[in-house]
Amino acid sequence: MSARAAALLAAPFLVGIALLQGLTVEIDTFHGSDARVYQVPTILRLSEQLDFSTYPSAQTPLFHLVMAGWGKLVGFELWKLRLLNVAISYVAVLALLRLLRRATPLGPRPALALTLLFCLSPYYFGASFTLLTDNLAILFALVALERVERFRRAPSLGVFAVACLAIAGAVLTRQSFLWLVPVAAFFLVWSAASWRHRAAGAAMLALALAPLAALVVEWNGLVPPSADPASCGLCTDRPGVGRDALTLRTVGFTLALVGLYGAAIFGPSLWRRVRLLRSPAGRALLRLRKWVGRRSAARTGRWSPRLPGERVAAGAAVGGVLLLLVSPMEYMPVVPGRAGDAGYLWQVSGWTPVTLGSQLAFWALVPLGATVAALLARRAGWTSLPAVYLAAFLLAALPVRLVYQKYFDPFALLALALLARPSDLRTRWDYAGIAVLCAGFVAYALSFAG
Repeated sequence: MSARAAALLAAPFLVGIALLQGLTVEIDTFHGSDARVYQVPTILRLSEQLDFSTYPSAQTPLFHLVMAGWGKLVGFELWKLRLLNVAISYVAVLALLRLLRRATPLGPRPALALTLLFCLSPYYFGASFTLLTDNLAILFALVALERVERFRRAPSLGVFAVACLAIAGAVLTRQSFLWLVPVAAFFLVWSAASWRHRAAGAAMLALALAPLAALVVEWNGLVPPSADPASCGLCTDRPGVGRDALTLRTVGFTLALVGLYGAAIFGPSLWRRVRLLRSPAGRALLRLRKWVGRRSAARTGRWSPRLPGERVAAGAAVGGVLLLLVSPMEYMPVVPGRAGDAGYLWQVSGWTPVTLGSQLAFWALVPLGATVAALLARRAGWTSLPAVYLAAFLLAALPVRLVYQKYFDPFALLALALLARPSDLRTRWDYAGIAVLCAGFVAYALSFAG
């Protein structure tokens, strides 16, 4: 990692600190009110007494323990606590750049562009300047994914042990990061050199989950019994008890985000290729490809005139439509006394009419997102890290009760970054969508800071 890249990624955080007057100004956005209502009281309580049986926050306590220890060293002024969260967020961005360079074939420029996009995304960047648990958990998750990918390429129990340690940190910060467990388990079974290594790796993974298991026993559920169901995605109306029902709305919303961001990230390069195919040289290349396909079919007896991935794309689009028919996505704003949907995509979708139970915007974005995800996963390989990661995340999203955009937004961007390839960002024009998204993210963040 170059010093220039590290400095460029540090710049947004330095600007944010300056705009917030050295973090002495509260930015009450992106669920920032949770900081003073839930996180700060939990930090102060754990700084006085290590009692994990009940506390205001709905998340597992590692973030609060880190902040409590930091507060005992430097003081509990809010700006000092926020400063540590900014540092954590910056280190996580560097970890993402490292992950993209090691787990994908991306070169320095596209990896940096996608990392900067993730850094500026509202539900990551905004959470950096207040006291929310998200970014510490994301840091652990990025380290775990990088180590799992390393293990996939060169199986080593030492590497897998580090991945398990990072998984333990993630789930002890936010229990919703349990999606890391099936990712690690899949590659343990898929890549381990022997059954002895698989057994040892399984023991490591179980040991990593032991602290969370102890908390689950103490709480009689996934969340503390004092958790507020109104702000907890894993709560029901009975505090301390996990979700007793599943919802596909979370899957549909994540796919809608994949469709929105995928169109911006990959749209320019796709348009460039379409223009190339419409040129005389492109048409000649297409005819040559068909001729080669027929020649190959004559030898094997199998040939289809369909373009590669056409059936995958059609099936994914149909799957997206069926998903909306089974689980409609109509925007339900948050109102006093009732939990609802939150996030800018929900608000924008509310501008479109409801058709067959769903906002019209989702009828476009969900099938598009399913198509983008399927085609990119097919290209990367169904057993590749990003494909397995996205599948595990969608599965883990099923029990989440609150469809808040902050729960899903960074992870959709992470999936697309991991699925990107050098051919997607080859020319300057290919970066146009990323530039537009970055500008929009900055404008959105400034609208709150102002």
